[in-house]
Amino acid sequence: MKRLLYGIYALTLLAILAACGSANQTSSPNPAPVSEPIASFQQTTSSDQASSNPPSGSSDNVAALEAPLPPALADNSLSAQGDANRGKTIFASSCAACHSTSTNVVLGPGLAGLFSVEGPALPDGVDYKGLLPNGKERSEANVAEWIRKGGSGSIGYMPPMSLTDEQIADLMAYLRTLE
Repeated sequence: MKRLLYGIYALTLLAILAACGSANQTSSPNPAPVSEPIASFQQTTSSDQASSNPPSGSSDNVAALEAPLPPALADNSLSAQGDANRGKTIFASSCAACHSTSTNVVLGPGLAGLFSVEGPALPDGVDYKGLLPNGKERSEANVAEWIRKGGSGSIGYMPPMSLTDEQIADLMAYLRTLE
């Protein structure tokens, strides 16, 4: 039974990788290399961070919900350059086979709340302690790196995605809208 499940899992991953490969080939004639830094987007001004932090409320419950995000989560240096509508299209063609826009786990976690303090909902028994599967904090730059390089986590394998800087910015803008 275990072999059968592993076989189905392997075939599913191969199908997804094949689909991702064909989507990537049509997305841009000159995609950015996976190792290319996105330093132009990594500069954040204090006014960007200040404007992304909502004001505190009067009650304890409201204040807890509206507490400022930690600097890594508040950094919107990529998403501020992107367009959420284009990001939604990129998500549909490159990410939706493995991820939902809600808290439902498909092959990978649902991405609702990725940039919230609580983070995305993970399957039972999986706890990344608020970090990404590679152990790095959840920031736009680190999420972009995870998307571009891929890797393995407790849930499974994330294939590398060859997206341009503009596509990454658009995707980050869209991921910021998921609650």
